[in-house]
Amino acid sequence: MSVDDHFLERFFTPRSVAVVGATNNPFKINYCLVQNLVSLNYQGKIYPVNYREKEIAGIKAFPRLTDIPDDIDLVVISVPAAKTTDIVRECDTLGVKNMVIVTGGFSEGGEQGKKLHREIASFIRKKGIRVIGPNTLGPINTSNNFSISFNPISTMRRGGISFAFQSGFYEPKINWLFSHLGLSKLIDLGNKMDVSEVDALEYFLRDPDTKVIAMHIETLRGDGRRFFDLLRKGAVKKPIIILKSGKTPEGAIAAASHTGTIAQENDMIFDGLLNQTAAARAHNWEEFFDLAKAFDCLPVPGGRRVAIVTLSGGEGVMATDACVMNGLEMAQLDGQTYNRLKAIFPPWDIPVNPLDGGACLEFHLSDVVTVLEAMAAIPEDGHVDCVLMQMPPEFFRQSSEGENSFAQQEELLRKQCAQTFLSIKERGKPFVLWRTSMSRNEDEWIEELESHCLPVFPSSERAIKALAALYSYRVFLENEGWKEASNDRSTT
Repeated sequence: MSVDDHFLERFFTPRSVAVVGATNNPFKINYCLVQNLVSLNYQGKIYPVNYREKEIAGIKAFPRLTDIPDDIDLVVISVPAAKTTDIVRECDTLGVKNMVIVTGGFSEGGEQGKKLHREIASFIRKKGIRVIGPNTLGPINTSNNFSISFNPISTMRRGGISFAFQSGFYEPKINWLFSHLGLSKLIDLGNKMDVSEVDALEYFLRDPDTKVIAMHIETLRGDGRRFFDLLRKGAVKKPIIILKSGKTPEGAIAAASHTGTIAQENDMIFDGLLNQTAAARAHNWEEFFDLAKAFDCLPVPGGRRVAIVTLSGGEGVMATDACVMNGLEMAQLDGQTYNRLKAIFPPWDIPVNPLDGGACLEFHLSDVVTVLEAMAAIPEDGHVDCVLMQMPPEFFRQSSEGENSFAQQEELLRKQCAQTFLSIKERGKPFVLWRTSMSRNEDEWIEELESHCLPVFPSSERAIKALAALYSYRVFLENEGWKEASNDRSTT
């Protein structure tokens, strides 16, 4: 079946959307629900609904849904929980079959909230209405600039990662996500009254724009057997990253405080089932985003041999430890590579892996680009599968006022270094950087590099964990995945 046949396609590509609870008041949380659609130039029709306002974000507002003269593909509801039932019934009267309930206070909102949840759930099942939420945001689709968010979104960087969340923990980070990751789609499942993680996974596996799937799950609400069957068959075709929280009894209780459901699944069983698939499990949100970035930007390595370039011997020792502890090994570079690198050595002989780039730069600081270009010999070595490099020291300082010539030189050097990094990336082997100064100026450069899908990590350890996950994915495909994927293709 194609993606067009899946009901979630109508949530991601609505031709028209009505936002109930839209407002012009910038001090209300609903303010950005329509503002983002306008500022991002969403391609469909927008119908703000607010009985007090004549116009919202420069668009005509309507007192009620029933006052809108056109057909509505999707209704976004962000009014108090007690009023939501009436809006749902209005949608049914109008023949609207797709809704996002942003409002909280249902299954997580005490006995009255649970009662409202049950009433709406029963009603939509009878009427054939599909609902994302309640207690949710989204969806987001970068291909048509569609975004339902409480935060102002400055820009949307399009890419191949599609996210499914069961929490809004990503929402305050939304602009960081767009600065550092290339997104295709995002869905927040909220309390999963109707749409579940099974629906999201099934849709993303069909979606041609989704290259990598990353899912945050607190509870399995859908058919668990179906979910793991999709994982088993789908993860050999598209990388899938799973962040499963609520692993401890205390964590499950904490999850219930905002979703209304305590996780019943045993985490050891969940982990055992996950290990039977090619999916990668992230253990915290940092690792979750690290793995998503790595699988989106990097090719699967040919093996486990890693070459490391650092700015200090101490960093090299720590990176070496991290490699071995994560199942990778240090590459043994050949003599030809050694001879090419020797041209940038200090006046004494040094090891080539890990290579102390700081010592090299110390004696060649006037020609930084030549040093970096010499390091391009490393990915060309047949004994190297992955390359890991610490970012150069901060040459790109903000110049003082009036030093325009110096500022231009700094900018030129930044561009030359970036171009050299990209040429190393083009060698076709996984190439990653990790941070050095942690300064604001470095932040800007990282955003520039990552806009070209060159991943930068906060530490060598996090970079190495991402490379190790890529290698584990390759091993799984070699052992089981390629054979199964081949069988699947021969039967379609």
